[in-house]
Amino acid sequence: MAAFDFRPRSNTELLDASVEFIRGHFGILAATVAVMQIPTLALTLLFPPNPSDPFARFRDQPVIGVLQVVITLWLAVTTSVAFINVVDDLIHGRPASMSVAITKALRRSGSALVLLIVTYLVFMLWSMLFLFPFIWAYARYFATIPAFTIEGLGPFAAIRRSKELAKKNNGRAIALALVPLVVFTFIVVIVQQGLLGSGAGMRAAQIVSTVLSIVLYPFMVVPAIFLYYDLRTRREGLDLDFGTLPNVAA
Repeated sequence: MAAFDFRPRSNTELLDASVEFIRGHFGILAATVAVMQIPTLALTLLFPPNPSDPFARFRDQPVIGVLQVVITLWLAVTTSVAFINVVDDLIHGRPASMSVAITKALRRSGSALVLLIVTYLVFMLWSMLFLFPFIWAYARYFATIPAFTIEGLGPFAAIRRSKELAKKNNGRAIALALVPLVVFTFIVVIVQQGLLGSGAGMRAAQIVSTVLSIVLYPFMVVPAIFLYYDLRTRREGLDLDFGTLPNVAA
């Protein structure tokens, strides 16, 4: 029996449901992010960025610079997939296991990395047309990772699925996927720059930013996941039992 009421909801109702869901399951949600953030933080502390010259490592140590970017992206997308696995179990009333969710994510991490890189390339191409096209592109592809994870789709099928779900729903995707991301990024950047401006070292700022990210990550991601389910409910039937859908990532 699903623990989440699958019915069409307004943006406000989805936000309320997201906050209530996070409050009820914050421990396992934050713990999943925290476990995956440890290697990311270690990588950052081992190869700290140069705030005054972000491209210095690519000039001085190009191989390490490229590897650092690839590993960082791999860790980021693996975190997203693991987190969505946990959310998917919880909203269906299934026992959620952080270790199982991470194991599932690791099994598909290579395909997830391909999906992330392709999506980023699309964003970069749209960003060349300035801000509005980028926002529109983000709205179209907001559901790529949820579709990849929950429906067990391949990278390109997940992209097509996101475009299908987002059609005529760009405004909702912007409100529930892009706006939380912008707020999350703004808070983390402000805190990090404030620490650096007050004389704190880069490593201390990175540690504080990581802790802040662990706390805020669920509030950034869960609304978009709930929107994904809401759009599926509207398109595939109000009585659709998502719990019966196969998940090939299992």
